[in-house]
Amino acid sequence: MKSSIRASLAGLLFAALAGHASAASLDAFAATPNAAISGNNIENLTQSTPEMCASACLGAPRGAWCVSFDYNKTAQSCDLSDKRAADVGGLKTDYPGNPYDHYSLKPDPLKPFARTPNAAISGYNTEALQTVTPADCANACTDASRSSWCKSFDYHKTNQRCDLSDKRASDIGGLKTDYVGNPYDHYSLIAGEGVPNPVPGNKHILLIGIDGLRGDAIQCAGCVQTPAMSALIAGGAFHGNVLAGGTKQATVSGPGWSSVFTGFWADKHGVTSNTTTLPLKKTHVFDQIKAAWPTATTAVVGDWFNITHNLRPALADFVVANAAKNSQQATDAVKGWLSWKHPPTAIFYYLHNVDVHAPSYDPLNAYYQGKIAGEDQQIQQVLTALTSRPNYANEEWLIVVTSDHGGTGSSHGGQTAAERSTLLILNNNHQNPLKPSYCVGSLGGTALTQVDGTTPHILDFLGLPNTTEGQKHPACGN
Repeated sequence: MKSSIRASLAGLLFAALAGHASAASLDAFAATPNAAISGNNIENLTQSTPEMCASACLGAPRGAWCVSFDYNKTAQSCDLSDKRAADVGGLKTDYPGNPYDHYSLKPDPLKPFARTPNAAISGYNTEALQTVTPADCANACTDASRSSWCKSFDYHKTNQRCDLSDKRASDIGGLKTDYVGNPYDHYSLIAGEGVPNPVPGNKHILLIGIDGLRGDAIQCAGCVQTPAMSALIAGGAFHGNVLAGGTKQATVSGPGWSSVFTGFWADKHGVTSNTTTLPLKKTHVFDQIKAAWPTATTAVVGDWFNITHNLRPALADFVVANAAKNSQQATDAVKGWLSWKHPPTAIFYYLHNVDVHAPSYDPLNAYYQGKIAGEDQQIQQVLTALTSRPNYANEEWLIVVTSDHGGTGSSHGGQTAAERSTLLILNNNHQNPLKPSYCVGSLGGTALTQVDGTTPHILDFLGLPNTTEGQKHPACGN
């Protein structure tokens, strides 16, 4: 009698658990009847349905390793595995009585797409799909009937619809990010898993631009703590007074970033103000990289129109325009690129919040310090994503941190020491100590100007000739 009661209770418990298991979880798996992986089982679950096994495989903590399971239809149990059939030479299909069905986790349809929250392509919709999920849209974009033209889609989160497009944001000058209520997320198809980096030594560039950061606002008594930048400085090199402006240009963003990108002053690069119609007359350093290695890919993310338009590399492969001063969106874009098997050869990552314009650019001002600390936290997210790359030990990333101008009071543009003060951080072996250092320690003993700071060092690091007005620091170089 007691055993009968126990059996009934077990049956009720089994039915209850089965009811909680998600049929949607099972939809994530492709089933092969009468087959199993032989000898590659990590964990056995008894008294289970296929739905329960699927939920267990996808859930924490097993989701970190589980990619398939074999379900024993007779025993109502399953064996979870960290292997797919292709990993072990195929499935075994000759079990007596065929007790097993094999379930293999389907590829994530969204994995080939880079997502930009709260953004969309405006006016370039080729096909609309209704009552769908982002995964449905991804599958539609990559299926045989559309893969010849579909490059991206915008997903309307409220209406559960998507617009498929034959354009990327970089094809049309960037994304629209000011929709009322931010109903859209933009998904851009990654070409495969990125393009293999052609630069010898698998060298990459991560250029981090912090608008309005004075060089004397970090690494000083009373200054804000910046753990991310401090870690780069501790393992690399730092110059705290790289001079912007001077007799040839004002200390404003257009000329400043143009000098950073080209290694020339405004009388040569042609960008004398923040006007959006002034094109670069000198070659962007990222375009110099592509001239040397045509298959190299370059990427830019920023919220300032000039950064994603007239000051961008002419041949940029990926351009993301994040919402105004939304640094997390910019960070997410860079983290997305760094998640690819083959990330871009060179990335420009623009952070805008330190350019406060009120109330003060003083290094000891609490408001200014708070903005610096916030951007440093964003940089830390990117550094974590970078150093977590599976192949990071076999890559060499020159991380460059700089700014376009400083500030005094609540403004900038003039030629005071505070307005001219910018910075330079160089680090090519952050948490990758087997790479010989490009340069280390304080660079402040040698005067550097803005045309010296960035482009000459990137060219030198990559082994390219320097034809700019600037010169690299004598202590730097492999």
